[in-house]
Amino acid sequence: MSSKNGLIISSLLLIISLLTSCLGNNEYDEIPDMEDAEILSFSLSSDSVPALAKVVFSIDQERNQIYNYDSMAYLTEIKYKVIVNYTSAAGTSNIQNITDGDSTWIKSGDSIDVSKPLLFKAYALYGNTTKTYTFKLNIHQIDPDSVQYTQVASNQAFLQAEELQTILFKDNFYTFTKTDDGIKLYSSSNAVNWSEIPLSGLPDNTVVRGIKSNGEKLFACTADGDYYECTSSTANDWSKINLDYPVTSILGYLKLGEGQPQLKEGLSLIVKKDNQDIFAFLTGNQWTWGDVAPANFPVSDFASFNSERLKLGYLTVIGGLSSSGEVLNEVWSTGNGLYWAKLTNTTNIESVFPALKGANVIYYNSEYWVLNGKLNDNTYNPGVYSSGDGGATWIQREEKCFYPADYQRRYGASVVVDSKGIYFYILGGKDDAVLPEIWKGYINKQAFVSSSSQGQ
Repeated sequence: MSSKNGLIISSLLLIISLLTSCLGNNEYDEIPDMEDAEILSFSLSSDSVPALAKVVFSIDQERNQIYNYDSMAYLTEIKYKVIVNYTSAAGTSNIQNITDGDSTWIKSGDSIDVSKPLLFKAYALYGNTTKTYTFKLNIHQIDPDSVQYTQVASNQAFLQAEELQTILFKDNFYTFTKTDDGIKLYSSSNAVNWSEIPLSGLPDNTVVRGIKSNGEKLFACTADGDYYECTSSTANDWSKINLDYPVTSILGYLKLGEGQPQLKEGLSLIVKKDNQDIFAFLTGNQWTWGDVAPANFPVSDFASFNSERLKLGYLTVIGGLSSSGEVLNEVWSTGNGLYWAKLTNTTNIESVFPALKGANVIYYNSEYWVLNGKLNDNTYNPGVYSSGDGGATWIQREEKCFYPADYQRRYGASVVVDSKGIYFYILGGKDDAVLPEIWKGYINKQAFVSSSSQGQ
């Protein structure tokens, strides 16, 4: 007896059974659609690949496709046949595998080879209505933990600068540069195409690399201790604010968590008071004074970040230069803007990134990353260091995160992460000369997340 005849007899018996059961039911019971050939659910399992059972398959009835939207992990191997389970409008034994011209019947629970895309032909109960589906098991073909780098712009005249700082502010990118002509400001919506905008209020001796933001306003100080703020949405209109003491350094803005209702958020600084560098906290017009800053505390060229852990807000400062000009590789943190704790154990050199002049620190992929920079022997940092525990311990990431061969090693660049946390941009920097170019980088897993969210 042919397979086709077997399907017809099985279908007739199922129809008779359904009709018989329907006779005993009330008039509101639905009679199944005998012309429906759709596959309704689909899954796979394998003892040799346990993760396969957790894969969720989508069934696109318009495009006649069955696939897993979230690809399986990189390097997943399906060496053997796997168990297929499905349901359809016609039951669990009405699919043929017609890949490469074959016509093998597949029942739910059978074993099949899914190492390549397949074609399934599903039959309705009557057998004369069919629907053909393309099936594909998606597995990541790119290492999700590797980093891609692409040069997106070159010969950028505005990056021919002694000092620069790029900030994401009000959903736009702003780069402040210092040259012999003074300080200038450039804006971009995509970190690739830039245009100059008028800048007012910032004097030529502003510490450009020390400009900070809290998302609503910008803060800056000058080399002689004057303090400035900007509340304009285009980052270009600055005003001098008279303070009681000259500012040595703006450490950053501390945003508090739910667990700190007794405190107020504000700006953490180092000021020169009684000829000493003192920690200070400014909330509105109210000052609070802290301890004398340690000699090995960074006062310039550092990176600072807000974070929240266990409903507590923290401000963290990474790297930089001390008041004596020593290059630091330490990490400090505060929960109130006044009292700072050193997180890193610099006696264990393997747990800390090296001392780097002109390095960049970003918060990316839920970690702190250290990029670029010049070592004490005047060689350049070839790798990337990261910390996943708030800055206490560090690792050098694998070589798959290093820069490509055509990326010139550098220091003094500016690095900024986009608002979605997908891409980071490296602007300018120096080796023996200024490097007026822009690079875009991203870790592959972040791009996967971006593609997934766009698809949904």
